[in-house]
Amino acid sequence: MMKKFIKLGLLTLITGMTLLTGCGKEKKEVKDTLVFAQLSDPKTLDPQNSTDQYSQNAIAQIYDRLFEINEDTGEPILSIAKSFKREGVNTLVIQLKEKVKFHNGDFLTAEDIKFTIERAKSNPRVAHLYKLIENIEIINDHEIKVITSEAFAPLMNHLSHKSSSILNKEVYDKIGEKAYLENPIGTGAYKMKSWDMGDRMVLEAVPGYFKGDAKIKTIVMKGVPEENSKVIGLETGELDMVLDVPAIAWENIEKSDNMQIETKASTTTGYLGLNTNKGILKDKDIRKAIAMAINKDAIIETVFLGKVTKAEQMLAPPIFGHDKNIKALSFNPEKAREIIKEKGLEGEKLRIVVSSPERVQMATIIQDQLKNVGLNLKIELIEWGTFLAETGAGNVDMFIMGWGPSTYDGDYGYYPNIHSDQRGSDGNRTFYSNEKVDRLLEMARSELNVETRKNYYKEITQIIIEENPIIPLYHNNAVFGISKKLKNVKAAGYPEFYKYEYMN
Repeated sequence: MMKKFIKLGLLTLITGMTLLTGCGKEKKEVKDTLVFAQLSDPKTLDPQNSTDQYSQNAIAQIYDRLFEINEDTGEPILSIAKSFKREGVNTLVIQLKEKVKFHNGDFLTAEDIKFTIERAKSNPRVAHLYKLIENIEIINDHEIKVITSEAFAPLMNHLSHKSSSILNKEVYDKIGEKAYLENPIGTGAYKMKSWDMGDRMVLEAVPGYFKGDAKIKTIVMKGVPEENSKVIGLETGELDMVLDVPAIAWENIEKSDNMQIETKASTTTGYLGLNTNKGILKDKDIRKAIAMAINKDAIIETVFLGKVTKAEQMLAPPIFGHDKNIKALSFNPEKAREIIKEKGLEGEKLRIVVSSPERVQMATIIQDQLKNVGLNLKIELIEWGTFLAETGAGNVDMFIMGWGPSTYDGDYGYYPNIHSDQRGSDGNRTFYSNEKVDRLLEMARSELNVETRKNYYKEITQIIIEENPIIPLYHNNAVFGISKKLKNVKAAGYPEFYKYEYMN
């Protein structure tokens, strides 16, 4: 009944506007604000200190990078870079676009590029992406040489990462880090207007953006952890675009007159992380039992209604290094129960943390499956920032998380999650350590032969399947719920607000 009243009210409003417009008494209002909702508001606008998507969705609007990724091919494409050429295997010469402006009107120069990448190299959270960069040599204001200590296969992919978003060196040096990051100055299509932490961030379009002026002048980014609230907000028009749409809501949205789903296969893998440095999970046999106890199909059908793909490995199909022939351990609760019994661990208690209601559903299914093999699982739903802190500190036994390497390369798919140098809040939240895996990761990033690189990632994947610090559950989709009043919106790793506009 309420929907009928809403539709009747909208019809009356539209009819009234038509009559007024026809009489020449009222101009048609053009909407220029987009309200966007995601599970959490950003935690930081420091590009070199962020690896979470919710912060990077804002960072992607405020700053630019030398390269971006063509998500259809997975290949780097030019952004601030105008052209590039290789000199041997260790040197990349990059020509910069001229007259690219920061939000304060300053022109971007090679000094800003050098400063930004060196700053990224100094931050343990993302330093691994730039580890092999030995020097950045400035040729002139618009040309640089990136010199690596050895061949560095994914270099341009890494220079597309949000942590390579370019800062204004002169302003940063003048006002200091804290002041700069409170009011960041980038070259992106939008600048920050206000930020009410825990609620919303407001971005406003910057005239003269070098890729073309944004049609939508204001973006309101809101943190809305309740999945139903996002869908209701989209239905009522309070929200114009949402992320993290639960599968159960897809059908209603697709049937709606005023909202729709945009989706595509993404780079993200949802996985169960096991703390290999805590309690019984130090034992790889126990981790193997847990892997065999989990029926991924049940999770996919119950929680995602079959709209995601079962994961056999950590790297999703679009990522370089994915091998379609590799299979994970089979669902085998009998064997899992046998291992738990032989270890004398029946009734052992474990704690799992999650950060969204959807993942509570996943954890509940896993809880039942582990109970079936003799393990008791306690589920805790915690806020995203607390989740990052708790898992980074190693205070939990298990967690559910997603990882989507925006570089489309296996190095970023694996290195931050399983290299021993990254243990803890730098990314490896399972605290996994394996010298052979470390060595293979190092060899893979410096290998220029494509087939040899693939073989390194194949071997790494097989070791991870055997040792189970990470149990991949499903490969996700990029899913945008949007108002039908919006156009030019395509599902992608990150929203591209400057490309969007409203229907006339």
